[in-house]
Amino acid sequence: MFASPVINHLVGADRPVDMRPNWTSHPTFAGVRLARLVGPAESGGALTTLLVSLAPHARMEPHRHERQTEQHLVLAGHGRMTLQEGEQDYEPGTLVVIAEGKEHSVAAAEDGMMLLAVFTPASA
Repeated sequence: MFASPVINHLVGADRPVDMRPNWTSHPTFAGVRLARLVGPAESGGALTTLLVSLAPHARMEPHRHERQTEQHLVLAGHGRMTLQEGEQDYEPGTLVVIAEGKEHSVAAAEDGMMLLAVFTPASA
């Protein structure tokens, strides 16, 4: 979907297939796929790091993480994130921290979007 040396490395394009992260469909949001890069086992329970791929116009509806802080780094594409306090345009390089318990939503633009999402503490 996106051509970038950083993204290609994160998705394992330079590694054998059995060493690449596994992509799964988000259990709730259509058009959203997840690949776990770091989990509780690798971080001692400190954090979870995911690649999040949103198809064009995909949307993660309003939700919250009651016991986790979430950080988004936009790697590619465009979109918009909505917090209780207002909206934030998402473009490559945007970095946003979402405090635990804060309701938020994310919507991809017509070119889709790829995020690096970090959750602290780790999620199962």
